[in-house]
Amino acid sequence: MLFSSLPYLLFLPIACLAFWLLPHRFRSTLLLVGSFYFYMSWIPIYGVLLFTLTVANYFLGRAIYANLQKGDSRARAKAVLVAGIVLNLATLSYFKYTDFAISSWNSVVAGVAPFLAFTPGALSFPLQHVLLPLGISFFVFEFIHYITDIYKGSKPINNFVNFSLFAAFFPSQIAGPIKRYQDFIKQLEVPRVFSSVKFEQGIALLLQGLFKKVALADNLSPIVTQGFAHATALGGAEAWIASLAFAIQIYCDFSGYTDMGRGSALLMGFDLPDNFNWPYLAKSLTDFWKRWHISLSSWLRDYLYIPLGGSKCSTSRRHFNLLTTMLLGGLWHGASWHFVVWGAIHGLGLIINHSYDALINRDGGLAGQLKAFHKSQVGTVISMLGTFAFVLVGWVFFRAETMADALAVLHGMCSPAVSSTVLVETIEKHPVFAALGVYAVYRIIADNAAAIGSAIPTAVARLLKPMLPARVVIYVAIFVMAVGLAPATASPFIYFAF
Repeated sequence: MLFSSLPYLLFLPIACLAFWLLPHRFRSTLLLVGSFYFYMSWIPIYGVLLFTLTVANYFLGRAIYANLQKGDSRARAKAVLVAGIVLNLATLSYFKYTDFAISSWNSVVAGVAPFLAFTPGALSFPLQHVLLPLGISFFVFEFIHYITDIYKGSKPINNFVNFSLFAAFFPSQIAGPIKRYQDFIKQLEVPRVFSSVKFEQGIALLLQGLFKKVALADNLSPIVTQGFAHATALGGAEAWIASLAFAIQIYCDFSGYTDMGRGSALLMGFDLPDNFNWPYLAKSLTDFWKRWHISLSSWLRDYLYIPLGGSKCSTSRRHFNLLTTMLLGGLWHGASWHFVVWGAIHGLGLIINHSYDALINRDGGLAGQLKAFHKSQVGTVISMLGTFAFVLVGWVFFRAETMADALAVLHGMCSPAVSSTVLVETIEKHPVFAALGVYAVYRIIADNAAAIGSAIPTAVARLLKPMLPARVVIYVAIFVMAVGLAPATASPFIYFAF
């Protein structure tokens, strides 16, 4: 059941109506049942996996807290915490990395067999073809956050239904954002009061996310697929077009999902954290990771980077912590070596970024001049372009199926050949530029409504804040434009694969 599918557009109104009609004491149960229905609409058996992990982590949290209350059992609490982390990571590793580990091992065996004079088949293993449960990377991280924070002193969730809903809440279940349980549980425990403002904000976010997904990301998907499938045939211009198309696609696809999830939650009065803050306007790679997939980057900071030592250590250890965090962050995204390379690129980039920041933060001389330059308008623009170019190179490795394809696309981007004919027909078939134009106009108006309103006559300004019936017409128009610009074949959400 995709957010952008007809079944979801039927499921969501029913869930919202039932939520607001029921008394507060029944709402969590309703949402839990609805969330499991939503999750099990794909592969029902994986609902058992989610429920089993939920039960295990519920009791792990209670055991950690109980041992901490005894005063002399902190070592036992830590042992329970370690066992819980191992359980969660082992589950994730089995479903996500079994075939990756086997194929990597088989490749090593095949590579050394000729030198050691043995038959590769003797030490090779067949792939298990383990099907990845949707959302497992996200709810496993939420469980680890939960038991870790219990160990750090937070109180556990005693209500089992509320705890189950923490992981299963359907607006954030499949691709985040990764919630912090303290914030979410407060919202569950305090009765939600219907707010027409929040409800309308939810509708606006739903429509914005729908447009990003079906009108932008889905129209860019065939262009990206065509480009990366013919990586060796791309001319310079088309290599850049394919790479830029993917950069826009993955942003619109993932932020569109987040918008629709946050919008769905707002319809029932729940606030979920935003995951994006104009990431492609970042002035440095450090700034980029404060703006892109914010819930994951903050999780990696709090539960991996800081426990490794963070920045309160020697420079060499800090660099090791950064590289390790990003390598594992890359592996989290997918069981393939090109994701590891993508993580390594960002890890090395962050090391360079931190080293450069340390250099320009010195007093006087060249450092002072560089610092002043980066604060200027020209310096800001150059910093933004340089950061985007670095991120774009990283996206090539993220999207390519193989390292060879990634290198071929990068080679094409450096090629003096202006163009080939690989993408021409695909671009002509999809109204990408029309969709981008519509979205650009929408963003200009939405982000500058107050400034625009103060600069035009009152009679015209009223159009920017029309009465409810007029706003309904606007929302219907956005929906119609999204559906009208959508391609015949929908593409799955990219982050469903992670």
